[in-house]
Amino acid sequence: MRFRLTLTSFVCATGMLAGIVGCTGKVEPAPATATPPGTSAPPVVTSPQRPQTPADAGTVPGVDGGVATADGGSTPTDPPTDPVDPPPTEPQEPEPPPPVESQYTRVLWVSPSGNDSAAGTQSLPLRTVARALSLVKPGEAVFLLSGTWREHVQLTERQGTAAKPLTLRAAPGATAILKGGSIGETALVDVSGAYWNIQGLTVDVGGEHTFAVMWRGAGAHHGVLKDSVLKNGTEGAGAYVTDKAHDVLIENNDISHFDQGEVDSHGVAVQTSASNVVVRGNDIHHNSGDGVQCLGPEGGATNPGTPFDNLLVEDNRLHDNRENGADIKTCTHVTLRGNTIYNHRAVSTAAGEGVIVHMSPSDVTLEDNVFYANARAIQIGGNREGAPPTRVILRRNLVHDGLGEADGEEGTGIRVDASVDVKVQHNTVWNLSGACLIFGAGSNGSSQGLDVRNNIFAGCGTAARGGSGRSGAVMDGNLYYRSGGAVAFNLDGATVSLADWRSKAGLDKRSQERAPAFVDTGADDYQLAAQSPAREAGLSLGLPFCGAAPDQGAFESGCP
Repeated sequence: MRFRLTLTSFVCATGMLAGIVGCTGKVEPAPATATPPGTSAPPVVTSPQRPQTPADAGTVPGVDGGVATADGGSTPTDPPTDPVDPPPTEPQEPEPPPPVESQYTRVLWVSPSGNDSAAGTQSLPLRTVARALSLVKPGEAVFLLSGTWREHVQLTERQGTAAKPLTLRAAPGATAILKGGSIGETALVDVSGAYWNIQGLTVDVGGEHTFAVMWRGAGAHHGVLKDSVLKNGTEGAGAYVTDKAHDVLIENNDISHFDQGEVDSHGVAVQTSASNVVVRGNDIHHNSGDGVQCLGPEGGATNPGTPFDNLLVEDNRLHDNRENGADIKTCTHVTLRGNTIYNHRAVSTAAGEGVIVHMSPSDVTLEDNVFYANARAIQIGGNREGAPPTRVILRRNLVHDGLGEADGEEGTGIRVDASVDVKVQHNTVWNLSGACLIFGAGSNGSSQGLDVRNNIFAGCGTAARGGSGRSGAVMDGNLYYRSGGAVAFNLDGATVSLADWRSKAGLDKRSQERAPAFVDTGADDYQLAAQSPAREAGLSLGLPFCGAAPDQGAFESGCP
């Protein structure tokens, strides 16, 4: 789980890149830089229903000038009034969409067969990306026609604005490839200026020890990377936001095969001095580190007093990475929402967690995520430097069918070690060979202020395991179930029944031991059937619900 420094001491010694590149963390080597393998699609899982996103889910400033709401949606408007005139009797021919060029004040075209002395039109294109970038102005775009460019692409300050950004993109229908392998730079695409949009490109690092795309410096802000493929690097990450860069959107990309063998190389890494990053709708997989990581103190990555602030990771597929789907370390105000996270196995440096929150993060929310085929779905606490994870919410997550004993893995759902004020509420954990929940067993501190209510913990080898560091824990309103026998708990190393768990630990006084009655586990539908005893059986926690009382588990029934 450590990110090892791999940049040369020469890079770290330079003032501009110090603490950027090899001066990063778990992750955290210096520069580095995806074709996804033909893997089968994950099972379709109905998203958890929710009557309304709670206010404490947090919001993240939109990098495109707007605001991303807590549920990723937009404010509804009033329905239109009925038209005064009747609709025409004949069908109307729809107007064709305007050409993509019309959104730009000018387009500069680039082709491998072009000429840098040409006009830069579609019929007379330029040859190099560098030449086009030297000419582009705010509100304009550079279109790359099909071909391959072996260039170090530098997106410097050119006075872009929210109204007039600068754009580098593949031309409509084109396959434009930026190819590394012998560039010899920190990043293949190096962004140091503001309001640069990168779209539709393939950034193939070609095995080079280089990041694919890097935003660096306080001048690198309001950048967008979307609809692109990043792949084949051997540095610390594919996409890297560092050195006070801020307001970056990484959306709808495929990021894979950043690989240093037994050393970390992440899909997306954010350094502690950066801020305001949205990672949305990406497929991040087959990297030798984590899918997404906020850096920690390893390798000098953490700049003292500068935790990364404001990260939103939502609606991504994070899978088949050597370590974890996401690793949250020295960071504040982090939300992971609506992600599907699977296929992470234990290795020498990680326990195969879907998500791990450790070191010294605070104000972290994990909600509406789906985890399956992980050795351990969620880990809170563990490695520690400074304060433990503080104010962490696990809400409406679905954990099912973990990798377990038959796979040579531990098969744990949720583990809470040294931490302060962790809420585990309205989650569903199903079909794990190990424990649905482990808490109070950390080696470097207790689980202070743990609140575990309104969850479904079912089909696990052990329902819950409580260690000596559980003082002050609140557990109630949960549903427990194990097919083929009574539910088993583990209290201070001894196996006990629910009745003994209640009397000896003082926990789960109003919890129940009954079959949850999911709609169809075979079809991965974990909503509650009409006869489910978990319906309206939860405790009121100040969260919105539909019906007379909240449901237990991740799915709220009866909402309009």
